Amino acid sequence: MKVLLLGKNSKNITPFVVSLGFEIVTSNPDVVISYGGDGTLLASERQYPSVPKLPVRNSDICVKCPKHDEQLLLKKLLEGKLKLKEYRKLETTILYQTLYALNDFVVRNINPIHAIRFYVTPSVSSPDLIGGSINNKLLIGDGIVVSTPFGSTGYFKSITQKTFDKGFGVAFNNTTEEVSPIYLKENETINFKLARGTATLSFDNNPDIFNIDEGSELQFKLSDRVAKIYELESLRCSDCKVTRI
Repeated sequence: MKVLLLGKNSKNITPFVVSLGFEIVTSNPDVVISYGGDGTLLASERQYPSVPKLPVRNSDICVKCPKHDEQLLLKKLLEGKLKLKEYRKLETTILYQTLYALNDFVVRNINPIHAIRFYVTPSVSSPDLIGGSINNKLLIGDGIVVSTPFGSTGYFKSITQKTFDKGFGVAFNNTTEEVSPIYLKENETINFKLARGTATLSFDNNPDIFNIDEGSELQFKLSDRVAKIYELESLRCSDCKVTRI
């Protein structure tokens, strides 16, 4: 099996990977071994989209339970004992470029001392905590987070204190009126229109950040593109305790 090691400390496991009989390559791998944390996994998917990934948490930054020891995970991979799961990505188009996010898209005010004014229109009527529908309602705040179930344990959860496991969700960041998150089905869409101010669009941990001008509109939906990941629980197991960053 041809594997590509990705992560700033991946050299730490190179000897063991070789000793197991893996062939280490720099292109066209069968599997990318993402050695680090969530950020390394997102970067590996961005660089090698749709290639199967095995996330392995770096032992230098955490204490792992025995079932997520890197040696055990790699042996299971070689023996074909790990389950491969597909995670649908989000997509949007800006400046004639289609972007894909495994975790989330974040639209937020470019200047932290000025809120933005915006409209959010789902393809279905979605009630919020202040009653009625958000359709045609001008919202004031820092912006929105559009998240996949995969990404819902991150920024989405920090805003809403909730996660979800189907479709995709939208959280409202620091709005002047409390607005509940919206949950959309797999075939639904949501539109964002910037009515006043200047905002940015970022996604996952991609260093490319786009400016959104006043009056611009974006549509978000689930993509047909997927990320293929082995044993995601190796990064998020409740029995594994992160000790330092």
